[in-house]
Order: sequence, then structure tokens, then C-alpha cells
Amino acid sequence: MLNLALLIGLLNYPWLAEMSTDVETRPLEATLATPEGFQRVAVEPDSYAAWLRGLPTRTDRAEVYAYDGARLDRPSAAIIYLDIGVRDRQQCADTVIRLHAEHLWSRGRAEAAGYHFTSGDLSTWKAWRSGERFKPQGIRVVRARGRARANTHKAYRGWLDHLFIYAGTQSLWRDSRPVGARPYEAGDFFVQPGGPGHAVILLDIAQDAQGRRAALIGQGFMPAEDLHVLKGSHDRVLNDVWFLLPDEAHPTLVTPSWSPFKREEARRFK
Repeated sequence: MLNLALLIGLLNYPWLAEMSTDVETRPLEATLATPEGFQRVAVEPDSYAAWLRGLPTRTDRAEVYAYDGARLDRPSAAIIYLDIGVRDRQQCADTVIRLHAEHLWSRGRAEAAGYHFTSGDLSTWKAWRSGERFKPQGIRVVRARGRARANTHKAYRGWLDHLFIYAGTQSLWRDSRPVGARPYEAGDFFVQPGGPGHAVILLDIAQDAQGRRAALIGQGFMPAEDLHVLKGSHDRVLNDVWFLLPDEAHPTLVTPSWSPFKREEARRFK
């Protein structure tokens, strides 16, 4: 029989059922402690923020590997135990989409899952499961009919893998709205749309008595690779991993793998 902790893990993070059981993991919140003077912000137990906080992290390594097994030189503090796939598809924006979609599945809300392609076309799990397909036609795609798919996580993962072919930073911008003046939340992301552009996601948030918020920042990249928690070394990074988030006095987020993100590039799924 499955023990209770494992059962809860499989319900919350269903891809684990399709991965090796030899890898030991622990929740993200148990892996990286908050800086002195900071506390993790309160979140609702069933929220996206709580789900991200519990993501399984590998205990055996923090080094980043690509989809083809190549070891990459990345500033990584921890690896989220999330499959990448066998092709170069799950890159930066796709990783942000993947997490959001997996949370919907784990909460029984997969029927609400839908994301745009860079072309502007909307792909939904509901339509894909009923037989909708897409075929490339120049720089656009055309809709076609195919066979219906089973309502299983494996089929859902297949839909996402197809989606990643056509989605990117530009479509991620389309599927989101500005955070604006609202407090940052886990699940928010910074995105610079373009070809290719880049996106990083806030995996957890902590706050100090002055109201400053810092985040653990997750990143996928090119080529498709492990989702990893970024490390940084400048003066707005605490404990090497908690990045102080932009405010009026400091309007940019500096990460080690990309050009600085502006405050107005903070986004939240619609």
C-alpha cells in the first residue's frame, strides 16, 4: 500500500507517477530556508502559491541537465523534480505554462486549461481531448479533427508537449495581465516577449517587517532543461537564492541568465 505522504504527493504532483522512484525529494519550502528577518507569506492551503511551495526538489543534485542528458552550466540552487520530455520543447515560457497547467490538473480543473500559440490561436485541453488538432500552414496553424483522447494525465501531458511547439514568451504575455501595483504572489512571472525572449517564475515569496518581498525564482531555459531555482551573487540577493523584488526604489529584477526585468514586466495568468 502507498503511504499517506506518497499518495498526497502523487495527487498534488501527478507526473511523479511516471518518473523514477529512486530519486529522493523534499518540498521546496523544506529545502531553502528564508533569510534572517523574513518570513514566508501566508497562503491559502489549496492555492497555487501553496502548491508551488510544496514542489518536490531533488536531494541528490543541484546541477542542471538538458533534455538530452547534457550537463549545463547554470546558476542553480535546487532542481525541481519535474520531467522535461525527450525533445527540445519545454523551454522557459513552456515551463511557466507547465506548472500552471499541472496545478489545474491536480485540483480537478483541467477543463479550464487553455493557452495561446504565438500565432494567436487558442488551444484548450477540453477541445484537444475531444479531437481538435492543429497543423502548421506557413507561419500560422489550421484546426483539424482527430480522434478523441482519454481523460488521463498522460494524454494531458501529450497536449502540453504539443502546445510547447507553438507557444512562447509572446503568447505567455497574451495569456497574462500585469501585476501592476498589487503585491507579488508566487506564480507571478517576469517575461520579456520576443524571439526568443525569456521568462522566470516566482516559486515562493517571503516578506520582512518593512514590507520588502523576496522570491525564490524558477527558470527553464534553452535548450529544454531542468526547472531550477536560481542562485545570484549581487547585493539584492539574500542567502544566494532569495531575490529582492522590484519596487519604486529598485525598479528592476536582475537575474544571472538574462538582461534585467522591469517592474512592468511582472505578469500574472488571467
